[in-house]
Amino acid sequence: MKKTAIQKTRIPESNIFAVRELHDRHFDTTWHAHMEFQLFLVVEGTGTKFVGNTVKPFDKGDLTFLGPNIPHLWRSDECYFDAHGEHTSRGLVIYFNGAALEKLIEKEEFAQLKILLEKVRRGMELYGKTAQKTAKLMHELVHLHGMESVIHLFRILDLLTKTKEYRLLHNDMVYYQLKDVETNRINIVYNYAVKHFRHKITLEEVSALLNMTPTSFSRYFTMKTSKSFSYFLTELRIRNACRLLSTEEAKNIAQICYESGFNTLSNFNKQFKTFIGMTPTEYRQKFLTL
Repeated sequence: MKKTAIQKTRIPESNIFAVRELHDRHFDTTWHAHMEFQLFLVVEGTGTKFVGNTVKPFDKGDLTFLGPNIPHLWRSDECYFDAHGEHTSRGLVIYFNGAALEKLIEKEEFAQLKILLEKVRRGMELYGKTAQKTAKLMHELVHLHGMESVIHLFRILDLLTKTKEYRLLHNDMVYYQLKDVETNRINIVYNYAVKHFRHKITLEEVSALLNMTPTSFSRYFTMKTSKSFSYFLTELRIRNACRLLSTEEAKNIAQICYESGFNTLSNFNKQFKTFIGMTPTEYRQKFLTL
């Protein structure tokens, strides 16, 4: 049986919140959701994160704040699955239960915190100095206990209530009530797509993974993710190209095109501009001038 973590609690009943340090070859490969709020920092590692129906690359320093019941997966790059490789993944995560703060956030002094907790029900990606300061505070929190740790947690939340350095990951709040069997199915598709997106993936082969017909699979995938599988696959390839364009200066655009799973440079340029709003050359130039 495949591991699922749907609605699995991460906080002991005796605690308001819990801090976890993650250190393994790769991050958990399970698409899952839980009732707690989650603030997750990538300390080391690269890959692709799936948050609700959003697909984005992640790297060291990536900081994401999620509300309850948003399915998510941080899928490490293939090199982290090499049993003989030297790559490792490290993360730092804070889980806390909004119910423990319910009475508190109704008070006037916590009005900004209430607004923040509503925003993160759509998923929030933090960047810039805010992400750097938050990461520092999170590392400090690991070593604190009792009242001191609670005060430090509120320092983090206070910082996040005031920042403008964030991007919301959805147009609407996401509420998913996935059954375990659905979680397993999406796990299979996502992990297969991330592993093989550099090559041609047909609807027939991916639908066969779930013992479905291509037509049934198409309907199922669109219903569960709000996008077609072909759109999802293109999005995955474009996000990989974005990562390479911003980090691999030695590779030309044609190399990045083919390494991201596109068959022709013209199609790559067209799709890239559709998704990102600029050409690959313009996107790369933006990073070179930083």
